[in-house]
Amino acid sequence: MFDRLTVLRQMLGEDRLMLRDRAALERHQDRLAAEHLRWVAVHSPYTAQRFQRSGLSVGQWRELPPIGKSEMMANFDTLNTAGVRLNDVLELARRAEDSRDFSPTLFSPTLPGGLTVGLSSGTSGTQGAFLVSRAERLQWAGVVLRHLLPKWPADLLRRQRVAFVLRAEGQLYRSVGSSRLDFHFLDVLRPVAELAAELSAYRPTLLAGPPSVLRALLDAGATARPQRVVSVAEVLEDADKAALQHGFGPVVEVYQATEGLLALPCPHGKLHLNEAHIHFNFENVCGEPLEGSYLRPILTDLRRRAQPMIRHRLDDVLLLADDCSCGLSSRRIERIVGRQDDALNLPSVSGARITVWPDFVRAALNRVPDLREYRAEQVGAAALKIQLEPDAPALREAAERELSVIFERLGVGDVALDFGPLVPGLPGAKRRRVLGGKY
Repeated sequence: MFDRLTVLRQMLGEDRLMLRDRAALERHQDRLAAEHLRWVAVHSPYTAQRFQRSGLSVGQWRELPPIGKSEMMANFDTLNTAGVRLNDVLELARRAEDSRDFSPTLFSPTLPGGLTVGLSSGTSGTQGAFLVSRAERLQWAGVVLRHLLPKWPADLLRRQRVAFVLRAEGQLYRSVGSSRLDFHFLDVLRPVAELAAELSAYRPTLLAGPPSVLRALLDAGATARPQRVVSVAEVLEDADKAALQHGFGPVVEVYQATEGLLALPCPHGKLHLNEAHIHFNFENVCGEPLEGSYLRPILTDLRRRAQPMIRHRLDDVLLLADDCSCGLSSRRIERIVGRQDDALNLPSVSGARITVWPDFVRAALNRVPDLREYRAEQVGAAALKIQLEPDAPALREAAERELSVIFERLGVGDVALDFGPLVPGLPGAKRRRVLGGKY
């Protein structure tokens, strides 16, 4: 009961943080940062060392040199404030992955209520571990539910059946379920036909999962008409969104990672940065592309304590949008372009190297009629392996033609294309349609 009341208070309090004035939002961030950074600098030895090495005071946190996932993992034991070791986190998380029992938590001598632990998918080359305290779990659940229930606050009075299709079942919601709010988890490692039948029988009012998995369930005959479909864990592409909207219902996107809950849908269904809780800076990663600027986020989570994220550089690349018609002052994401590691590094017509972002490759191959699925992987300095489903001569010709058009537009030189049938990925693996290489 206490947990449910805590989540409800968080949901109601979130309304006050949906600010429409940018200056008010930044003042709110400053207030959070002043208290949070002081606490973290006292309880996280590695964070304190970062400030000392840089010769900066806590008040100068915006100038702190950023770190990435590899530095975070290398210094995990002294970065976290929960008094736990990385080896213990990895052992518990891997045991949960193997047994499919995600209920055990890790004891913390400093943070009450037990720690939820987990692993990222490791798609960027470095697998990350995450810690979430009980207080953070309840806050996270409240924020997510406030933004995802489509008819707020009337949905609080209706029975909600929430289906999560996930690789690893988190314990975020178990303690906050009630007669009006039921959560059901479907393990993506189970056969698709079983999941499709179970989803149909459950009749969710809210359905969340990776778009590739949700589309597979749709193709397997799943019948459900939720009020809202929530895309998580993968880049949501236009073709997948259209198929899911037609088969299930309205689709929105949530952007989250090991590093935190990064962006949520607004009342108009657009994806906004979670700036009421996280401060974002951006680096321009490649000058000016054909339209807009490709940006890599550097985030400072202003509430997360168990595993502080202070001036943490993400591998993802974003394209921001203009202001939203909803009126919220938090910035809007036009597209999650992909991970920087997924960018192709190809020769230009002048002989130099040029970065080709996954967004361009996806746009080209999405124009191929009747192409159901694909994977484009860089396998050499000037060579790509293109896997197609279905694999047919006409589709190969169309794919080569569309790629040639976009490569000519970008100034890419000669690139060898090797076509073949699509090899299925491992069960539960995150879909990556474009894979870069170290060339």
